[in-house]
Amino acid sequence: MYKAIIIDDEQPARLAIRALGEWDNHKIEIVAEAGNGQEGIRLLAEHKPDIVFVDMKMPLMGGEEFLQQARTAHPDACYIVISGFDDFAYARSAMQAGSIDYLLKPIRKAELNDVIERAVTLINKRREQLLVDSSSRIYRNLSAPLVKEKIYSSIIDGNGRFHHIQELEAVLGTDAGEALCRVVVFKLLNAAEVIERKFYGDSHTFYFALTNAVDELLGRFGKSFSFKNNRDAMEIVAVVNLSDAGANQSIGIRGMIDKLTALFTIKLVASEGQLVGIDALGESYAAALRSLMALNMIDLRPTLKDAEGERPSLLERASLFEQTIESGSERQAMQELRKWLEEIESSGVVTMSGMLAMEDELRMFAEMLLAQLKADDPSESASAMEQFDRTLRGRVFEFTAFKAAVLAYFHPLFTALAELRRSESGSLSVQERIKSYIELHYYEELPVSFFAERFHMSKEHLTRIYKQKYGIGIHEYQLHIRMAKAKEWLSDKSLKIQTVSEKVGFRDQNYFSKAFKKYTGLTPQEFRVKME
Repeated sequence: MYKAIIIDDEQPARLAIRALGEWDNHKIEIVAEAGNGQEGIRLLAEHKPDIVFVDMKMPLMGGEEFLQQARTAHPDACYIVISGFDDFAYARSAMQAGSIDYLLKPIRKAELNDVIERAVTLINKRREQLLVDSSSRIYRNLSAPLVKEKIYSSIIDGNGRFHHIQELEAVLGTDAGEALCRVVVFKLLNAAEVIERKFYGDSHTFYFALTNAVDELLGRFGKSFSFKNNRDAMEIVAVVNLSDAGANQSIGIRGMIDKLTALFTIKLVASEGQLVGIDALGESYAAALRSLMALNMIDLRPTLKDAEGERPSLLERASLFEQTIESGSERQAMQELRKWLEEIESSGVVTMSGMLAMEDELRMFAEMLLAQLKADDPSESASAMEQFDRTLRGRVFEFTAFKAAVLAYFHPLFTALAELRRSESGSLSVQERIKSYIELHYYEELPVSFFAERFHMSKEHLTRIYKQKYGIGIHEYQLHIRMAKAKEWLSDKSLKIQTVSEKVGFRDQNYFSKAFKKYTGLTPQEFRVKME
């Protein structure tokens, strides 16, 4: 269990931190709050917290003075600075005073919880160390990269958090105003498998080892700093501050990929952006990402412009899936999904951007199927969508692995829907249900379209499967039942032919007579005479 305190003179900010933090998930208890630095110093001595959130600008004692005193008296705590000022001067002074990270107001939930997770990771690493002095050095060495990562991410995202790029020199360890840089973007294709198999589920160790290896391989071109993209766990971003020699060389992407694959058994693709100044890292990142988006995920090779043709839509085939599921055949539904995937694969080109678009369409398809399940517990549907987002959405794969992941996700959904349809109809198939309905409602107008709408199938498909089972069409079977009933009632001479006509669904006696003669070879009157 970890203890945290919040020091901020603005109560709304303190409330926001309390409300937005995922404290239970990280086993953190907020033990106290303070409205100024002086009170904060007293609470530090009283509670000895693991994590301290502190505002930079407060009455009586500001954040910078507080950090100077606090770090001297309580060096083991993790200090996270809160600032309402979009200025690197505050972040720099905070870092110099021993802060591990900083947050800008207004507090954002994602950023807050990212900082909390990092703080907990640092605390755990420090607790593993045997010597206090060694622990302190490791703490400082780990905290600087976290700030570096945030700075680089901020520049790449174009957040505009820093007014003067020269202010970054001290933290980034480079001549920020003159340095030439290049961004290299790596997309990991099987990270989850490698983390589980080679790192025993420890994702932190995996990313630490992988980024270190990337930096070492890129080191011959200049000073490299790589990190996991917080918006995409399957993406590693490397910023290379190029040396004079490195600026004139192209980074050998293929060779890097081969070495990383040999080291980690990881499947990955990568691309480099153009040379830029540090303030234009976003442009280099965007160029690298554009190259990756055009990569063919079938053979992991670059594609020509417009090489990817129009992709067949899954949602346009939704009615076909409904037909197969309505008939209780999850196997046929799986065959149709596999057919769609193989049809796309046969085109020879599926770009990374095309794969991501497929995932969006697949997600809408999954939502449609889950809506049909009408689960009593809404959390079941939510859980199924969370599984989709966790295993498919926003991830990139070699196409063979993508196909396997899609089929593995949808198989249980198709099975659940088919079982639901079978339970709704007892043990009767769609054809049997139609036959039973006709036998009870033969006197009504029952066009094929009526059953097509009722069972969510096309008229053509429904007619075909019915005839396959009974050797006769739906309309023909209704006519057969009507004529059989007509014969039965014509045998009762007390009933007028008009009455018989109406009982079997014909309002016009002449039309009934013509239909009866066409079917039996006799008019209703001739049939009665023959029956005498």
